[in-house]
Amino acid sequence: MRSAAALTLAFAASAYAYSVTFPTEAEGWTNSGAQVLSWSRVDTDPLNFTAVLVNNDASILSDPQILAAQVDGTLGNTTLNPPSGGWPAPDGGFRVNLVQNTTELNSILAQSPTFNITAASTTSSSASSSGTVAASGTTAGVTTTGAAATSTDSSAASSTSSTSFNNGAVTFGSAQTGVFGVLALVGALLA
Repeated sequence: MRSAAALTLAFAASAYAYSVTFPTEAEGWTNSGAQVLSWSRVDTDPLNFTAVLVNNDASILSDPQILAAQVDGTLGNTTLNPPSGGWPAPDGGFRVNLVQNTTELNSILAQSPTFNITAASTTSSSASSSGTVAASGTTAGVTTTGAAATSTDSSAASSTSSTSFNNGAVTFGSAQTGVFGVLALVGALLA
């Protein structure tokens, strides 16, 4: 009876501890730039931990890599920079261990599921891959033409102003168009 009670208490205690929520087995990291680590905790957990990257296959990662020390556990997530030698080559079987501190790497508070580190995909911001829009219009006999602009989800042209899209930022040229229109009107009246 005591064994069952002790086992139940041990199981209950393990349910109230740090738990890594990202990365997961289904969604891991890439080998480029900082990567996200997320976790949950309870009030009885230590306030800080050290994040360590491990892999059981020594040919992939021979030694545990300390990614961050003294992480504030109350934050719930952080970004981890690559180790000094960079992220390991894309492969599987990685885990992130949350450990007590840098000198006690075997005092594991939580461990992520195994996940893959994949090659980062490259994205192109060229106009040919995302679409090009040119805005043009005529005001009082003067033709104005906006610069070619890149947009992935917008196609707009204005008859009185030029609009350009660049990486999500929108710039309007209607004031300049209005000035040219007024100057053209004045020039036409004087002629």
